[in-house]
Amino acid sequence: MYCKIIFVKKIFILLVCLFCFSGVYAQSADVITQIINASEVTYGQVCYLSAVHQKLIKDNSSMKDAVSALYNAGQISEEYDANEPAKLNDIACIYMKMWPDEKAGIMFRVTGGSKRYAYKYLKDMGIILASSDATQYVTGREALNILTACMVEFAPEEEGMNMKIEE
Repeated sequence: MYCKIIFVKKIFILLVCLFCFSGVYAQSADVITQIINASEVTYGQVCYLSAVHQKLIKDNSSMKDAVSALYNAGQISEEYDANEPAKLNDIACIYMKMWPDEKAGIMFRVTGGSKRYAYKYLKDMGIILASSDATQYVTGREALNILTACMVEFAPEEEGMNMKIEE
């Protein structure tokens, strides 16, 4: 009987902990859902993904805070309107600046992180479609796909995104 009470207490405490922790991550999941469903991803959303990944902001921060964090970190040249749709070359540049320069192409490094060369490099790597235009807008799903491909390609092993497929 005593064992059953201890077991029930442990289950109850575990459920309470899971409920509390799920509330902490609810904001992040809501933001990702909004990004996935966006017909045009915004600068705020792209900056949010980059800033959270780099731990420049917490995942419950606003999109405007994310833009400001990247601007203050010197990763974007202007403080974009968080609600404005993001152009593909800007998305490429924001994503490329998430990792050390040695992961980027030589022209991207030489030009100090040019949008043009970030876009061209990701296009050459096959991360961005060859038929795409640098000034086009993309959906939230496409922006997340580009980010995931960049993480697989450029992220260090500690981030756990290196996927080695055995043949």
